[in-house]
Amino acid sequence: MIYFRNYHWLPVQGYSRFDALIQTDDQKREDVFWMLDFRCVAAGAEWRRVRHWERPSLWVQVNGFKPKLRGWRDLETLNYWNWEEETDDISFCGPSGWLDVEFYPACGSKECEKSFVSDGIWRVAGRENGWLTVELAAFADGPSLMELLKGLPVQVTPDGREERAEPDLDFWKKNAEIYFVENIPFGTVTVRVPRNVRDPEAYALRRARALIGVDEPEHIQVHDHLKANDRIQKECPENIRQDVFVELHFNGFYED
Repeated sequence: MIYFRNYHWLPVQGYSRFDALIQTDDQKREDVFWMLDFRCVAAGAEWRRVRHWERPSLWVQVNGFKPKLRGWRDLETLNYWNWEEETDDISFCGPSGWLDVEFYPACGSKECEKSFVSDGIWRVAGRENGWLTVELAAFADGPSLMELLKGLPVQVTPDGREERAEPDLDFWKKNAEIYFVENIPFGTVTVRVPRNVRDPEAYALRRARALIGVDEPEHIQVHDHLKANDRIQKECPENIRQDVFVELHFNGFYED
């Protein structure tokens, strides 16, 4: 379920996933850098005969959040749905990560809209195996939205506490720039491995098991920038070339 402007949307599998990055100096589970990527393309009858890469597309990324998790399955506990916290700004500049949104409205062109949302909230509503149900709402003007939320009716809970009613779907469709509830997989773990390690794949798997609690990956891919083509080597910073990067892939999404 995706609401953004006057389009019907189709999620793009493979590009939509949770990713983790483990650096060489990461020692604790809260050191791990996480990202959430969600990508979708226009769908429906009018786009049926148009190839996916020529359709309007929406790219949403939340990056840089470092939750204290016992393992990747604890992603299901993430909750940055802080619209009731009136003293706090609704913003992705904090523990919930940084929100980056790009909209490509013109088929087959490089035209791109950015910075039309600045605030947002998100949470994981549940998990089934390696898939997590993510709810996200993003806004162009968080403070104005807070004023609208203050106008919602107050309910009394069975234990006597007062709390505002949860905004319904119609509220988000009307007031959010972007709103979606979609199933997104736990996708990849990238481990930065020192070049002098004899078996980078085994080293990466040990690190990922210790810090994220992963099981056996479906696919492993090693990226050695010293063995890349000349263009990539020239574009790659020296501090990146000095190590090897091992990607562990889960839930069926990897490059052949």
